[in-house]
Amino acid sequence: MSIYKGMRNADVTSVTVDDVPLQPRLDLRALSLNGYEWGYVGSGPYQLALDILAHEVGDRRALGNYRSFCENTIARLKADTWVLQGDQIEASLQGVVEVDMTLEQLLNKVRGIS
Repeated sequence: MSIYKGMRNADVTSVTVDDVPLQPRLDLRALSLNGYEWGYVGSGPYQLALDILAHEVGDRRALGNYRSFCENTIARLKADTWVLQGDQIEASLQGVVEVDMTLEQLLNKVRGIS
C-alpha cells in the first residue's frame, strides 16, 4: 500500500509517494504546468488527482476518474500537510462512474436516438 504525502509552505509545495517525489504525468494529460496544489478545484489539484491515480490504479482508470477524485478528495484537503493511503484512494473510487458526455447525450444514447 502506497502512502502519499503533501506539504506546502511559503517557499515550496511537494508531494511524495512512499517518500519519493511523485512524478508528474504530463504525458497522460497536461492539466497544470505550475505544479501541484490542493484544497480547491482547479488545474493544480486536477493534475495532482490524475498523477496520484495514475500511480495508484493505472493510467486508464486515472483518466476516467481524476475529476471526481479531485472534487471529492483533493479539493477537500485544506491543511498544508496531509497523508493519503492507497486503500483510502481505492475506497474513494468505489461506486464512481464518469461518462464523457452530457446527461442529454447519455439519455439519447440509452433511448437509441443519435
